[in-house]
Amino acid sequence: MAAAIDAQPSNQDALAEFSAPFLLRCGAVLIDYIIFLILPVGGLLSERIFSGGLDIVTDATLWFLSVLLSIFNLLILPLVCRQSIGKLLTGLRIVSSKGERAGFGSILLRQTLGYLLTLATLCIGFLICLFTPKSRTLHDYISGTRVVRATRREIQ
Repeated sequence: MAAAIDAQPSNQDALAEFSAPFLLRCGAVLIDYIIFLILPVGGLLSERIFSGGLDIVTDATLWFLSVLLSIFNLLILPLVCRQSIGKLLTGLRIVSSKGERAGFGSILLRQTLGYLLTLATLCIGFLICLFTPKSRTLHDYISGTRVVRATRREIQ
């Protein structure tokens, strides 16, 4: 009897297996949005709870800090770690379209111009990942990246 030879999947087939599902990507976006709103909502709740607020900071200061936190979360963290806080908590990572570590320029393009164009299309650029076999969005196509489920590595 001839021994069966297991066909090795191509790198792209293995990469497609790790493509991030749409709902998981939505969860990551929702977490990032909550991070953006946590300071202003916290200020609003403190005004309601303590009848007039604690007068520690103004609303403008809370919004400014919220914008700084969002810039850190949506630009600096992905440039350094290839993940925003939302992607980190949902187990997602940004990689190149070939499955390698995404470059600095690709991430910068994705997180700036790519996100702006996705927002300009009223988020239709995000919804196209529902209809593409590789689950890539407009900002992924622009920057040559994709989002995959990150795997833990064993230390040997």
